[in-house]
Amino acid sequence: MKGNTSFREYASYYDLIYNDKDYGSEVGFIEEIFEDTRKPRTILEVGCGTGSYTKILLERGYDVTAVDLSGDMLRIAGEKCACKFIEGDIRDVSINERFDACIAMFAVMGYMTENSGIIKALNNIHEHLKPDGIFIFDVWNGLAVMRTLPEQRIKEVENDEIKIIRLANPKLRSFEHICEVNYKLLIQNKEDNAFDEINEKHIVRFYFPQEIKYYLESAGFEVLKICPFMDLMGGDVDENVWNITVIARAVGGEE
Repeated sequence: MKGNTSFREYASYYDLIYNDKDYGSEVGFIEEIFEDTRKPRTILEVGCGTGSYTKILLERGYDVTAVDLSGDMLRIAGEKCACKFIEGDIRDVSINERFDACIAMFAVMGYMTENSGIIKALNNIHEHLKPDGIFIFDVWNGLAVMRTLPEQRIKEVENDEIKIIRLANPKLRSFEHICEVNYKLLIQNKEDNAFDEINEKHIVRFYFPQEIKYYLESAGFEVLKICPFMDLMGGDVDENVWNITVIARAVGGEE
């Protein structure tokens, strides 16, 4: 994940910025996939962030182990729910346990920007899955990114204490299959009207369907389905679908 700034400052505002994200429906989509493949008991969550998916999965009866690079994100997650949280890098973290399923939601795998990084991550995830374990993740679809170039965006959110204006300025690095998103957060304290500013750079890789298939098969996975995000029966992925879900099965290995 070379080139990405840390989520240290961003972490404290993360949940407010994404307060419109319907995590419950997304977990419902994950469960729909489980019903279509193999319903797990134990789940490894990669890139759990502030634990929004984690909390819902726990409430629905799953045994979750959650991993994230950011200790600041994990501290917030730990305030939401009691879970086995691990600060680590999925490219080399060792948990000494095999799981029925692994999930990596909200474009987590896109933060593996180098070929060597994605190979290490997929191999390590495979090592942590039981035979026939299911791996679910979502990424940006290169077909759509190259057709509809990322645009500047402004998002405003607030609560009783602060108001945030987030400016997103994307820069496409097409040869590298990368989108560099420069975020500027303007944070207004409502009590004294003071402003703070945070700048973050997020380097996100987008993937083409055949590229995904190659990496997964090289790491010992069978690709079961690549579909539009939140639409299991949505048919083939094309240049009109920006976010895609990948469903794979771990082949071989030992219990």
